[in-house]
Amino acid sequence: MLTLRRAPRSRVRLSAMLGSLESVTALVLAHLAAGGELPPAGWLAAFAVLVYAASSVVLRGRAGIRVVLPALLGAQVLGHAWLVTLAPDLHPGHEHVTSAFLGLTPAMLAAHLVAAAVTGAMWVLRRRAVEVLLRWTDAGVVPLPGVRGAAAPAPRRSRTAREHRALAPTRGPPAGPLATA
Repeated sequence: MLTLRRAPRSRVRLSAMLGSLESVTALVLAHLAAGGELPPAGWLAAFAVLVYAASSVVLRGRAGIRVVLPALLGAQVLGHAWLVTLAPDLHPGHEHVTSAFLGLTPAMLAAHLVAAAVTGAMWVLRRRAVEVLLRWTDAGVVPLPGVRGAAAPAPRRSRTAREHRALAPTRGPPAGPLATA
């Protein structure tokens, strides 16, 4: 009989929400540690939605981490460059580095790499947790049924003389102990 088990990957809303919060928190902390200012709340919310969407795709197994994580890192870097370009007055420390790649200092680029690494680690750990839970619920390998022979008959006890007389046939020739031909 064929039994199929559906992996619990369709319900990833909570994991994706937690992953989004972890990733945005890592991005904010890394951004502040690199010497930048806190991005506006609208940008953080937009990035949280982006990470939520990416997390739901990755945790459902529809796309690989090796594909989605670089795209998410690129979105982070381009979003940062867009922030620097659109609002240079909000980023006073970035005037002297406008010649840098997309307005990113090496420390800021490292901060975005750290935030992406946190997101990737979160995805790997959550996928691994699902695999471990699925292994715990496995039924295991059932041994093949063996072919059993007929059970050996129980040893007979010898009849007593009384049982022999009671069970002796009443019709036909007498059953004597010695047969003569």
